[in-house]
Amino acid sequence: MAIAPPPDLRDALLALLDWHVESGVDLALDDAPHDRYAESARAPAPAIDPTPIVAPRESPAPLPLQPRRPASVVAAPEDAARAAEAAAAAASDLDALALRLAEFPHAPFRDMAEHFLFGAGAPGAPLMALDAAPGVTEETTGEAFSGLQARLLDNMLAAIGLDRKSAYLAYVAPWRPPGDRALTPQEITILAPFARRHVELARPRVVLLFGEAPARVTLATHEPVAKLRGKPFDLTGGARAYVFNSLDAMLKSPTLKRAAWRDLRAAADKLRE
Repeated sequence: MAIAPPPDLRDALLALLDWHVESGVDLALDDAPHDRYAESARAPAPAIDPTPIVAPRESPAPLPLQPRRPASVVAAPEDAARAAEAAAAAASDLDALALRLAEFPHAPFRDMAEHFLFGAGAPGAPLMALDAAPGVTEETTGEAFSGLQARLLDNMLAAIGLDRKSAYLAYVAPWRPPGDRALTPQEITILAPFARRHVELARPRVVLLFGEAPARVTLATHEPVAKLRGKPFDLTGGARAYVFNSLDAMLKSPTLKRAAWRDLRAAADKLRE
């Protein structure tokens, strides 16, 4: 049984209800009153991320590292030269020589170059051309004898009826020197045993030496190219060598090509014997 409130309280409640209605309150949210000002002063609740929770995927196993060649080892010049002599002498063919040179721990500037460029053309051909080192084009393409200097060499070979199917092309240094600089005497000393063994194993009848480094390596001389040009040199094993200005020098000074043509004809005559 409901208990009716006193008349004065009832009238007060009705008056309050009328005031709420006139103020726009038309919905009761809760039976108990709330202090909304106090609630708004509290820290806001953290937002809920609507993204569904997914168990983290396992990270893929790391890929195995690619094998890297051992870093060059710095040694005294005389020790490096002796080690080069032993490594080159132990090679019985061109493939073995290429492997020993590629892995030689004292090779100068090897780790600064991207490509190992051992040679091009036909190994075992009667004519062999020896240049100092690859250039920018060779380093960029990864192809031995592919730059402007190589085009000049191809034209020289064509002038005596040869091409890369009938000639063998090689370098003293199979890596491009930093900045395309000339090989230093110390670098030549270290690389010389491999270059000489390269000529021995290729067994050419005629060798064209382009520039100072190939001439110093093959002829074991310190004479400048100007004094060596125009003379044939007999090598151990019966090959005949001819010294030319570097291919780069001939590109820059076309007048040097006239003297080169004379020696080129002498080389062709030796091949025809």
